[in-house]
Amino acid sequence: MTRIEQRKLERYPLERQPGGEVALVIGADRYRVDEIKDISDFGISFFLDQSVPVSSRVAVAYADDSVKLEVYGRVAWCSKLKHRESAPAQAERFVMGVELLNPATLYAMLQRH
Repeated sequence: MTRIEQRKLERYPLERQPGGEVALVIGADRYRVDEIKDISDFGISFFLDQSVPVSSRVAVAYADDSVKLEVYGRVAWCSKLKHRESAPAQAERFVMGVELLNPATLYAMLQRH
């Protein structure tokens, strides 16, 4: 399935991935985010090895040696990557967007990268 871009806000790709750990938190489960695709004023998109239903309530967590934070939001979209787009070792990989309820804190942390 190819996703047609419908987002209107400008996207900001990271110059490099953050030094700390980024994870998607769903209830008691944590899924490590290996790569952030981009960020915007109201959300974040990233690659994950797990599909998450649209509208799921989630938290995006960031932790490094000096800070730990969680920003709450909901999954706005989730698409399975085609095999040529995903790493060969990955059986399935997904790209998803999370609309953040209060993105300013996370945005400020990731903007450094």
